[in-house]
Amino acid sequence: MVRSFTAQERATAASLRVSWILAKKKRPFTDSETVKDCMLAVVDSDAITVATLVVDEVINDDKIKTSVASAIKNVPLSDTSNIRRVEILAADVYETLLGDLMKADTMSIAVDESTDKTDTAQLCIYVRFFDSKCFREELLCLLPLEGHTTGDIVFGKISAFFKDNGLDMTRVCMLVTDGAPSMTGKVNGLAARWSAVAPQLISLHCIVHQAVLCAKLSGALKTTMDNVMATINFIRSTSSLQHRLFRMLLSELSAEHHDLLLHNDVRWLSKGKALERFCGLREEIITFLRSSKQKKAETHLSRILDDNFMADACFLCDIFKHLNDLNLALQGRDKTVIDLVEHMRAFPVKLDLFATDLSTGRMLHFPTLRKCISSPAQITDVMTDFIARLKINFAGRLDGLVLPTEVAVFVRDPFTVAIEGDLSARAKQVVPSIDEGKFTLELVDMRSSVTMAQELRTNGPTMFWTDVNVHQFPNIKKVAIVMLSMFGSTYTCESSFSHMNSIKSNSRCSLTDRTLHQCLRIALTTYEPKVTALVQNKKCHFSH
Repeated sequence: MVRSFTAQERATAASLRVSWILAKKKRPFTDSETVKDCMLAVVDSDAITVATLVVDEVINDDKIKTSVASAIKNVPLSDTSNIRRVEILAADVYETLLGDLMKADTMSIAVDESTDKTDTAQLCIYVRFFDSKCFREELLCLLPLEGHTTGDIVFGKISAFFKDNGLDMTRVCMLVTDGAPSMTGKVNGLAARWSAVAPQLISLHCIVHQAVLCAKLSGALKTTMDNVMATINFIRSTSSLQHRLFRMLLSELSAEHHDLLLHNDVRWLSKGKALERFCGLREEIITFLRSSKQKKAETHLSRILDDNFMADACFLCDIFKHLNDLNLALQGRDKTVIDLVEHMRAFPVKLDLFATDLSTGRMLHFPTLRKCISSPAQITDVMTDFIARLKINFAGRLDGLVLPTEVAVFVRDPFTVAIEGDLSARAKQVVPSIDEGKFTLELVDMRSSVTMAQELRTNGPTMFWTDVNVHQFPNIKKVAIVMLSMFGSTYTCESSFSHMNSIKSNSRCSLTDRTLHQCLRIALTTYEPKVTALVQNKKCHFSH
């Protein structure tokens, strides 16, 4: 029998829900008092439309305004109360995560190290696993690193964390890192040290990073890019006055864009966006440089009036637009290594199309270049050589991937993959514990089902394999679950650092590492808090 809440317990439950929402939105602790003021203002204005969740916890029936206001005033929403609530909520979702991980047969780990705004090295660890109902991507932990960040130190920190929390390192099927020597070193790198503990572990350099490395510029095109950035920096960074005058000019001319963009190598999409803006504002830049009285303006003007220079810049603009499209396709949560590898394998095919497009002079995939040049004769060997080099770079990166293509195809569509051949042997490489013979027989049984084939078409592979009966198809489901549990990039880790900086920026006081990590966990988790259980189990203090 479930007892009803007392008025004090309902107020505590309401404060937990408010604290959860504020932490999800990465708002400062002091905003909780503002929330209470807003709720009281709503009540005082004769409009009883306070947020539904809060009202449900504070009152059970239609009471008069005074009673509602009194109940809201009793909700503990001071900044200190909010800090305590966040601690309780973060601990709750963390306990749920650890409980699910202990039951999971396998998991994938993504690790990235970065330095925050206070120069503290933070090791971000994300985990992806199947919880018997769905696939989850969760922030496992943030580990502060003092001093050096060698592979031995990183491994020591992670192994101590796993041991302290009752987690098994041998259950990790995939380790994805940012490619730093401390992560990928063959002897003392994190991947090498972890492989010694878990021999079946597959280690992978983040696929998004690899795509970025493939597009590294050199030679004439690097010079072109440097000169583009020199012109942008001249306009934007010479003086505040010059920058303001340029923006005024864009406004007066009703230009498509309001400013030029600076390039930052750390930002994956920065180069392509900066080039796109530069090429789009070419005429306005020429007008501005002609009116400038600075001596350096002449150099930049003569360069931008050079048709060959602009042809190279427009070519770079178009090719980096395609690279940015690939990069965006690789980014995002809940993308498996299979999804990312498919995008990577498709891009070399597109590069063949781009090469043909340039050689024929049609330039269907190079709209900026097509507008810039007057004749296909202006398409240079530098352009075609860059596309050829891109294809070689992507082929080299793809050859280094250790995941069998046949197994990825099987997971994507088990109804069309060839049963004959070495599929079962390849599957056993990924999951050594399966029975090859039973794997093949289970696949035959599955392929005889018309309804299951329809379910795959309707729901997609992730939902399909989630619903497959583990007792009827234990071997093939195990292979699919392992493959779908694998990260393909450290995107979730890197986006976490962005969220962490946002929390720090929004906070009006200095946060300890512990509090920062608690706020970040709530902001990023896919779990929901068990508010009722927390209140009933007296895990919350009822003080204001």
